[in-house]
Amino acid sequence: MCIIMSKPAGVNFPSMNTLHNCWERNPHGAGYAVADGGTVYIRKGFMTWDEFIGGINFDALIDKACVFHFRFATHGSTSPGNCHPFPVGGNLKRQKTRTDVAIAHNGIVRDVPITKKDYSDTMSYIEKRIVPYWQECKEHGRYMYSIPTNQKVLLDETGSKWSFLYPNGKIFNIGTGIMQGGIWYSNAGFLPATRGGGACRPILRRKASEAGQCIYVDPTGLVSPIRRAGDNIPF
Repeated sequence: MCIIMSKPAGVNFPSMNTLHNCWERNPHGAGYAVADGGTVYIRKGFMTWDEFIGGINFDALIDKACVFHFRFATHGSTSPGNCHPFPVGGNLKRQKTRTDVAIAHNGIVRDVPITKKDYSDTMSYIEKRIVPYWQECKEHGRYMYSIPTNQKVLLDETGSKWSFLYPNGKIFNIGTGIMQGGIWYSNAGFLPATRGGGACRPILRRKASEAGQCIYVDPTGLVSPIRRAGDNIPF
C-alpha cells in the first residue's frame, strides 16, 4: 500500500514509534526528499529499519520541508532503486540525486504500460505522463497540479495519492490524507495498531549507545519524542 509522510519546514518529526509503524506496514524500502538551498535532494534505498533510523539526521531536517516514503512493493523488484521519492526526469533509480521536483506515490497505477525492465507502475507513469506535463508547466512558469482541474485528472487517471516537493519548500499533496501534528500522511498506516488489526511492535526506549546517546519515545506514537536538556538524541 505504501505511505507518504509530508512534513513542512519547521514542523517536528513524529515519534520513533510512528516512524516504526510506517516501516513495519511498508517494509520494502524507504527514502526521503528535502528542499534545501534552491534545489531538492533525494536520498533513498534504506532497505532495513536500522539503515533508515540510523542513516538520517532528523534534527538537521526539522527546519526543512521533507517528503518521506515507505514502500510496499506491488510492481517492480524490492530494491533500493525502486524506492521513492523519484526525481522528475533523469535516472529514476539513482539513490542520491538532486532534482527540480521530487515525487512520491501511494497507490497502484493500473493500465499503465511498464516502460522499462524492472520499472514499477509509478516509475512508468512518471516517465509517460508526469515528465511531459512538468516540462510544459516549467515552460509556462507553473507548478504541476496546482490547478484543481489538473489534480482531478491525476486522481481520475491513477486513483492514488501523490506528493510533489519543490525547491522552495512548497509541497503539493494530492488525494485524501490525514493531518497529524502538522504532517500530512497519505493513509492511516502511521497510527498504532488497533485490536484485531495488524500489530506493530512498539519501541518504548532504546538502550544507550556506546557514545552514551539515548532515545526517548512516546509509546503512543502520536507525539514528538521527549527531548531532555543535555541529551544527544540521534533523531
